[in-house]
This record gives sequence, C-alpha cells and structure tokens, in this order.
Amino acid sequence: MKIVSTEELINYKILPYNIFSEFGEKLFAAGEVLTPGKLLQLRHIDILYRDDEAQPAELSAAKPIAKPQAELPVAPKVVERSDVVVEVFDMKPSSFYKNKLSVDDIDIHSYKGPINKKAKIDPQTQLKIKAFYNKILDMMEDKKPMEMLGMFANVRDKIIQDIIPESSETFLSSQLKLLGEYNKCHALNTAILSGAVARKMDLSESSLYDVVLAGLLHDIGKSRIPAELLNKKNLSVQEQNIIQDHTKVGYKIIRIEMNLPENIARAALDHHENNDGSGYPAGKSGDKINIEAQIINVCNYFDNLTSCRTQYTVRNTKEALRVMLGMGTKRFSAEALYTFIHMFSYNDTMNFEEMVL
Repeated sequence: MKIVSTEELINYKILPYNIFSEFGEKLFAAGEVLTPGKLLQLRHIDILYRDDEAQPAELSAAKPIAKPQAELPVAPKVVERSDVVVEVFDMKPSSFYKNKLSVDDIDIHSYKGPINKKAKIDPQTQLKIKAFYNKILDMMEDKKPMEMLGMFANVRDKIIQDIIPESSETFLSSQLKLLGEYNKCHALNTAILSGAVARKMDLSESSLYDVVLAGLLHDIGKSRIPAELLNKKNLSVQEQNIIQDHTKVGYKIIRIEMNLPENIARAALDHHENNDGSGYPAGKSGDKINIEAQIINVCNYFDNLTSCRTQYTVRNTKEALRVMLGMGTKRFSAEALYTFIHMFSYNDTMNFEEMVL
C-alpha cells in the first residue's frame, strides 16, 4: 500500500487503482468514475492509501465498464448534465426494508419502560418506537452500520408519518418527549424535535427526511466509545477529547460505512459547533454550519438539558427554555432557536416527574 493524496486523484476521471482508508477499508474500486462528490468525500479522510501496484495505465483512459452493483438501501445515482457530474441520493421512503422487521411488527410486551402520559404521541407508538430502537442498539453490537440502515429508515418514516403531523397541534414541547433510559430515548427525541422544527421552518420534504434521519444518527459515533467512558464523571482532558471525537467517528460511519449523503454526515460532524465558533470539532460558525446541524444542535441540547445531562438542573420546559435563551445566538442558530422557542408555549411548566407513567 502507498499513501495517495486527493490532489493526485484530481487528475483522474476514472480511478486507476483501488482506494483504501487508514483502516484498510476499500472505499472505491479501480475503474470507478471519480465524481466531484466522491472527491469531496475523500477530502475529509485523514489518510488515503492506494494499491502498491497501480492498474495498467490504459485503464485511466478507458471508458468505465458498467458493472452491476449490489442493491443498497440508499444508492447514489450519477446524473450527467453537460460536463458536470453530480451525485443524487433518493432519501424518500422506499421499500428496501419492505420484508424486514419494522416498528409496527415489534412486540411491545418485550420492552419494559415508562411512557409519557401527557404526550401527544399515542402510548402504543411510544412503546413500539422505543422497543424497536432498543432492538437496533442491541443488533448494532454484532452487525455493520450499513446492515442497520433499513431499520433506522423505518424509524425515520414512523416519526414523519405518525408523530410529526401531531406536532402542528402540540403546544407543549414536553408532549413530544419520550421517557426512559437516556441512551434508548435521546436519539429518538432529537429526531422527533428536529423534524418538528424542520416542518415549522417550511423545509422541503426531502430536507425533512434528511433532518429526521440525521437526528437519529447524530450520536452514532458514540457506539465506538466504551460505555464506561461515556458514563464516567469527572473526565480528564484526554478522556474529554476521546468523547468529543464521536463527531468525527460519526461522520465516517455515516458517510463511508453507511454510504449516506454528505449533508447527513455533516450533521453528525457539526452538531456540537456553536453559532459563534466556540464549538467543536472545527470551530465553525454561522452559515458554515449546515442547516441540519443547526437544528439538531438546538434539539440535542434541549433533550440533554431536560434529561439531566448538563450542568443545569431544570424541572420543566419553561426553565429549560430560559437556560437556552440565556445562551442565545452565541450558542445556537437564531432561526433554529427561535423557531423552537415559538413553536411551543413558553409557559410550559409541566413537571417532568408528573409526566411519567
């Protein structure tokens, strides 16, 4: 294996050799068309390798041979327009999980956990979606992320079809909150709230699907961090850095291993970036943070705050919103923050303990 730079790859329209990640995972095969989207993807990988022995030189000048590709849950289609090649992803509901386990197939009796008795979400839906997500977490220990994509997409569709429509008639954000163990509910709550905000902001249908899926996957990088470290208090600087790296790990899982679009992977990478540039991992600010990450930043923090996962202690949504307004646009995108605030009644004083059944 030899190290190769993206600058060298720019010279090729068709790859003359296989490209591998620093972990030895094949990213692209010799003979593939090297589109701008693929180059953009490679720019965010620290070290790239190519085969020791490059393929014959004539390969780079040859026309690509159309090869049958394995059917993927979300497959990139290449669309050519004059001399520009663009990658287009279809993120709308699809039938790729049609004959597999879905949220509605789950046995709710297999899941033990509280429900939010004040929620606008039907109690059975609460139990089903939590039980199904719990199954995903269990299966992720033995399966590759790509194998789980259909199940994540099924949860996304359930949220959009059965929960988001209810959000337009919901006046208390606490009525959209799932209750239970944090690691089994946080991604779901973030996805639900992010979808509600995206709908209120009048984002397109495709953007709505992207935001909800990004909310479900925003912390997937933590699946590669030992649980004892995630649950540890009084972390050292080195341990804090390891946990913060979940954003970079999440980006690679979503973009490389799951083959999902850049904007969804960027949401995982940037959801801890702050509007004033004080966040991590890159200190981005303002419009340099994509819209999915801006929305998820607000909803992720709200769920952390109302789940006792921050330095603040709050008893209800009103106290949580007061904390977030105090941080204001230094921390959050103005549009995402104020959309979230104005979606619900600021005087939501429902005590979290009273919501549990």
